Amino acid sequence: MQLRFKIFGEGYPLIILHGLFGTLDNWYTIAKKLSNTYQVYAVDQRNHGRSPHHDSHTYDDLANDLYIFMHERNIDTAHIVGHSMGGTAAMQFAAHRPDMVDSLVVVDMAPRDYDPRHNNLFQVFDAVDPAQFQRRQDIDEAVKEYLPDRAVRQYILKNIIRDEEGNYRWKFNLKAIRENYRSIISGPIIDEAVEKPALFIKGGRSPYISGEDAGKIQQLFPNSKIETIPEAGHWVHSDAPDRFLEIVRKFLDAPTERE
Repeated sequence: MQLRFKIFGEGYPLIILHGLFGTLDNWYTIAKKLSNTYQVYAVDQRNHGRSPHHDSHTYDDLANDLYIFMHERNIDTAHIVGHSMGGTAAMQFAAHRPDMVDSLVVVDMAPRDYDPRHNNLFQVFDAVDPAQFQRRQDIDEAVKEYLPDRAVRQYILKNIIRDEEGNYRWKFNLKAIRENYRSIISGPIIDEAVEKPALFIKGGRSPYISGEDAGKIQQLFPNSKIETIPEAGHWVHSDAPDRFLEIVRKFLDAPTERE
């Protein structure tokens, strides 16, 4: 699986994994700002962005994709940053390949199963066929009927691309995501505690990390801490980018076992 990616800057490697229905483009601003210290790899995960499509989409798949990605680029260890689905993939990778993880940043995700939360998005994708429109503005207006929140629409509309015939289409593999959705909302498989330094960043307006999750996070990631950004929702890095970067830099700059 030859994942699409972009590299920013030079230095110690840092890999960013986006969330469900996201792309590496959602992280462009953060990646650029971190690139003055790290060599940042922003990755399109399988079935998303411009990466290849595949019928299977489990966290074993995503973790193995990351292993191959690092191996092919001779990256022995890296900081791994993952948001939402990417956070679960990062947790599973750290559990199964701890030797390849320097530290872990999980953005607004806990190590547990989730209830279905994306019915409204599936409704949009079923109702709005981008190929029927000539202008992005018109697609935005059609999606607005289902997603009045402009920030959420912008996130989703980054998935619009023109095909070889010039028609708009969704970038992601909707069929595979729908068929694997139960796996996608499941938690990571972690057989024993992950001792690597880990930072969990919670959006204060998001329900994804609850008070009850703190104990499980501490149990599975004993060298972890949770930071809350009160003004942010689930897309923490977009809602409060400056505070997000401040927290991440402070954590990554702390001494780690490689030193």
